[in-house]
Amino acid sequence: MPEEKLRTVCHELTYQYRQVKGLRHVVDGGVEVIQTLHERGYRLGIISNLIGENEIYDWLRDDGLEQYFDAVILSSVCHIRKPDPEMYRMGCRELGLAPSQCVSVADNLNRDITGAKEAGIGANILFISPEKLAKKTITDANRPEYIVHHFRDILRVDILQDDV
Repeated sequence: MPEEKLRTVCHELTYQYRQVKGLRHVVDGGVEVIQTLHERGYRLGIISNLIGENEIYDWLRDDGLEQYFDAVILSSVCHIRKPDPEMYRMGCRELGLAPSQCVSVADNLNRDITGAKEAGIGANILFISPEKLAKKTITDANRPEYIVHHFRDILRVDILQDDV
C-alpha cells in the first residue's frame, strides 16, 4: 500500500487490530495507585507511542480515570516517538514541572527509561515481572532508580512516600 494512502487509515487499522486482540484491562492495582498518587498531590501524565489518537482518551474515560491525568502526550499527535527525550520534556512542560521534579513509571528499559533519563527525569521506576527482567540487560543508559514487580509497590517507593 502506498505510504500516503496508509497514513490516511493507519489510526483506524491500529484501532481495529487492538479490538481483535481482546479487551484491555487496567493492570492489577492500577486504579488504586493512580488515585492514591493523585490524592497525595502528584500531577499525572501519560506518554505513549500508541499509534491511535483516541484510544488512550477512550480508555481513561472508560476506566473512570480521565480526571486524574493532567497531560497526555501521544507520539501519533506530536510525531515524535520514545525514546526521544523531547516527548518527556513535552510532558513536563504540560505539567508545568521541571524534568528533575518528575518521576517516570515505565515498563520498557530501552524505549522508556533511556528517553526519560536523557530528558533529565528525576527518578525512574521500572514495572516489570521478575521473569521479563531476567531476560533484560541493564546498562548505565537504561538503569532505573527503582524496580517494582507489582504495580501497587510503586506506592512504597521512598520518593513517593511523602505528600507533595
